[in-house]
Amino acid sequence: MKIFRGKVLVLAVVSVFPTITIAYEHEDSLVEFVEYREGVVTDAKQKNKPYFLLFSAQWCHWCHEFAEKTLVRKDVADYLNDNFVNVFIDVDIHNAAYVKYRATGLPYTVFLNPDGSVYYKYTGTLYGDDFLDVIRQVAGDVGVGKSAFGEQYAQISYTPPRVLAESELNELPDLFRSGLIENFDAEEYGVGTGQKALLPRTFLYLLDSTRDQGVVEVIAQTLERAIDTIYDPVEGGFFRYAETRDWQIPHYEKFADLNAGAILLLHKTNRIRPSPTLQQAAAKTLDYLTTTLFDTDSGAFLSFQIADTYYYFLNEESRKTARQPKVMDKIFGDRLAATLGYLIQVMEYTNDPDLNDKVAQSLDFLGEMIMSGRDVRRYYVVPNKQWLGQGGLSDHAYSAHLFVTAASHFDNPQYKSVAIKVVRDAINKYYSREQQLFIDPTVNTTTSAEYLMEMNGLLVLAMMELSPTLAPNEKELIEPVVKYFSQIGEVLEERFWESVEWEFAETYIPYLRAAELLYPH
Repeated sequence: MKIFRGKVLVLAVVSVFPTITIAYEHEDSLVEFVEYREGVVTDAKQKNKPYFLLFSAQWCHWCHEFAEKTLVRKDVADYLNDNFVNVFIDVDIHNAAYVKYRATGLPYTVFLNPDGSVYYKYTGTLYGDDFLDVIRQVAGDVGVGKSAFGEQYAQISYTPPRVLAESELNELPDLFRSGLIENFDAEEYGVGTGQKALLPRTFLYLLDSTRDQGVVEVIAQTLERAIDTIYDPVEGGFFRYAETRDWQIPHYEKFADLNAGAILLLHKTNRIRPSPTLQQAAAKTLDYLTTTLFDTDSGAFLSFQIADTYYYFLNEESRKTARQPKVMDKIFGDRLAATLGYLIQVMEYTNDPDLNDKVAQSLDFLGEMIMSGRDVRRYYVVPNKQWLGQGGLSDHAYSAHLFVTAASHFDNPQYKSVAIKVVRDAINKYYSREQQLFIDPTVNTTTSAEYLMEMNGLLVLAMMELSPTLAPNEKELIEPVVKYFSQIGEVLEERFWESVEWEFAETYIPYLRAAELLYPH
């Protein structure tokens, strides 16, 4: 196994650390977009115009539909250019902005009043005249602090306790498990009665924390249902999610981290409740991940394959002459770290030298960037061989957790050194002594509590594993972080009451695991 591949490559990594970022598409648009950065709204207030914020992603089919069928119209573009400050937000580059504006789905549109307050926001694509009608109405009605139709945008807020909420913290695991189990869909499987998705981290936690065979059976049946509906039987791999309760209308993007988690979940479930269907899907998805989504030049797993609503209806023979959906030529640090974290555990179920080698290559690729540069970077552009963008809280949290996992699995001190560096960088950049937790300064700690809980949970898990190596003033940060979220059950109960989609559950798992390790009962 290669561990960091020499000084020549290290110097190359250092030399390609520009601070610019490259969003994927807006430069050719008729709409005069400015690319998002923190402070862009404040800086444009002197224009006294409302804001059109467009959240988009390269892998998102409906984002391309909106760009290609609505924003290409001259009357639409002219009206936006004359009456709005237009801000393009690539959500993969600016994931904290997605959290800040409480976006849900893509494309996501936010209209701000000239003072920067939210006037109206929605998910989805509007075409031509419908969108033109909306922007005309918005431009004519905005004002200081106004909102469309007097609508208030409900946000689940969190107030941390002054002291450890011990009883609430002790009850949190049971509250989480019982809430999920009660919301299993007995007819269609999956969780809830709205859109359906695999929740690898959540289901893995349930398998680890319950001996209830009924829960195992429901997870197995959910996987089998997903294989029937949001799985590609020709090339392998699961699609992002389906819009309906009965798993119809798939969103055909394929994410590396989601599929790596699915592989682990399939293996773990199959070991408890054997099924050839689960075993075959695990093998085929792993093959997809290690071929289609592995870039041999960089030696790392790519992050996404773009959706194509036509291609995935084709059979194997027809696909031989069709154009395969594009695989994005970018590698996002947090996505890669999450992918590798799952695959290291998958290695416990397989005897696959090719997987072992590709995981090792990817670890080296990420580790070299972390150890060689002044700062953690956000993403890597394969054609340019460049790391770009300032790494954020999520990049630090996922990387710290990954390299602790890798150090333990491979018994490798160099991986441990990477983890220690990332943790210390995170403490220096993101730890608030006043609030006693890791914060992202661009998001609201009250309304973005679940996101911060996830990031803090990952960092605390890493710090607990590294505890013998950390200094006393570093170790003493662990308990206050756990205390800060010890009353999060209040937010969780609200979520169980009102949720249509259940991906929020994934954010709770790192904190639950950290709290159970720190305060076992």
